[in-house]
Amino acid sequence: MMARGDLTVLHEPFSLHYYFGPRKRSARYDEVRADADPGAILGAVAAAEGRVFLKDMACHVADLADDAFLGRFTHTFLVRDPARTLPSLAVRWPDFTDDEAGFEPLARLVDLVAGRVGAPVIVDADDLLRDPEGMVRAYCDAVGLVFLPDALHWEAGMPPEWEIWADWHEGAARSTGFGPPPSGPAPARDDPRVAAGYERSAPIYARLREQRLRPGLA
Repeated sequence: MMARGDLTVLHEPFSLHYYFGPRKRSARYDEVRADADPGAILGAVAAAEGRVFLKDMACHVADLADDAFLGRFTHTFLVRDPARTLPSLAVRWPDFTDDEAGFEPLARLVDLVAGRVGAPVIVDADDLLRDPEGMVRAYCDAVGLVFLPDALHWEAGMPPEWEIWADWHEGAARSTGFGPPPSGPAPARDDPRVAAGYERSAPIYARLREQRLRPGLA
């Protein structure tokens, strides 16, 4: 979406509310920032020029998702297999919470959007990596964007808006396009927190994956 050049792209603005805001939802960081209030963030979103693509994590916005909030956006969702995401998360944050794992707040948001406007667009990350052109084309068709094949490739680099979470984006910053999905078996779930999180998350992922965007299928 950043490589298209015709959108204003906002990267996880509500992470500031979740971790640093006056009404923060997480105690992970001590810092409190006045500009991280949800109202201030929504004001910045409203002030952005042109058509806006906003990427965020479900846990960052789940507490804000009333009808007024939901009505501001067209909502789409990206899902990933917890067999791979949770071990990766645990490497960086061994004390991760279920909220940060993301599947339960993601399911709540999907259900809220489905109840308000009908079935939302859900993309499975592995499908995207197996067939970037087909999936991005189908996604663009679903949300009313013109498909731009040149945007499937981009220049490597760390955009300024990623720098607050730079250690999470090192791989993306080195990339110049979509790579293949992970191969081989998923990591062992020896960590009890990962194993327990997987047991809770796997049924949610399976349910959401059944609703995923599948090009060529009715």
